[in-house]
Amino acid sequence: MGWVVIATERRRRPKSAQASVIARVQAAFVVLLLGICCVLPAAAETTTEQSASILIFPKVIVDGSRDTVIQISNTNNSMVHAACFYVNAAPICLGAGDCLAGTCTGSCEPSWAEVDFAVVLTKQQPTHWSASNGRNPDLFAQPCNFNPPNYDCDAAGLLSFPGRVPPVNSIPFVGELKCIEVDASGAPVSGNHLKGEATIISTDGDASKYNAVGLLGEPFSNNGDNILCLGGGMSDECPTGAEYEGCADDLILNHFAEGADSLLFGPTSRVDTELTIVPCREDFEHQLPIPFNVQFLAFNEFEQQFSTSRQMNCWDSLFLGDIGSIFKLLTAQTRFVETHFRTSNLSNTGIVAVAEEYHQLNDQTTRAAFNVAERGTRATTDLIFLPEGP
Repeated sequence: MGWVVIATERRRRPKSAQASVIARVQAAFVVLLLGICCVLPAAAETTTEQSASILIFPKVIVDGSRDTVIQISNTNNSMVHAACFYVNAAPICLGAGDCLAGTCTGSCEPSWAEVDFAVVLTKQQPTHWSASNGRNPDLFAQPCNFNPPNYDCDAAGLLSFPGRVPPVNSIPFVGELKCIEVDASGAPVSGNHLKGEATIISTDGDASKYNAVGLLGEPFSNNGDNILCLGGGMSDECPTGAEYEGCADDLILNHFAEGADSLLFGPTSRVDTELTIVPCREDFEHQLPIPFNVQFLAFNEFEQQFSTSRQMNCWDSLFLGDIGSIFKLLTAQTRFVETHFRTSNLSNTGIVAVAEEYHQLNDQTTRAAFNVAERGTRATTDLIFLPEGP
């Protein structure tokens, strides 16, 4: 918005006339502010700062050179339970050889293997684990203090342990993690007590961190069944309406054009951005992949528009230059680009995303992960199907 300059004559006006001018200016200023407020975009209902009922970690990597440390905290003053699900999208070779090494003689297909586990957190308790190793029970748990009583004790008289977390089901692992707040019986609840972070650590000591994307639970409409309703209204699957806030309608990424030089390292460097996208809709019961089409609209620094689209399937992590040439410096013609993206109207899901910048100078690479901005809420419902019973 540009500045508004009001010019006035220098000759003196009567006091009443001055008051009238001031009143008109004040009224115009109020109208201007109201107009600005009216055109502001609606904020998304997802969160990376508040505690929530569903946590989504879009990018979990374990590939021998990088590992991911997961942190989850309970912000409540009583015990909280969570049901968590890893989904592995690493390709497997339907033949001889290895997909990642490029030696597969057959086709390479994502495994879509799912691993689930439970986490129990006492009041205000944080916990963490590495995706490669998980976490084993603490054999040296501290004894309870019964004076005054400690209500976080188990039957053996020890402080309760958050529970065993299995390692990812195979290495390499490239995929996501979702954690859903549940009660002691395993039924989903809208408590909004979970907060999370993920740190991707390289063997060379480099680390990049992002916050888990949280979906807030609706406290009065969650019926506790195995179908979670994200946004939207009532339907056969969602007889009580939305049980959680919906995913964002529009995602916004501010980034370097692919191949642009880094302001920090100078003209001999380059910056590339990797975008990881996962669907909000998930079928953990049948372990079926969710296909979706993502539409991209990019603006360079001169506000010139470029567009492209990409078909994706359940989980995808791509450098922007591999999504389309519109993100490359040769096409964008400016160092910085703002990209808006969303799923097409024919896709049956919203999306969540994180980005990671690779700053390269000679043979050195540093990385920085960050959350993508979000705006608005999808009008339609996304569903998460949990496994039914043991």
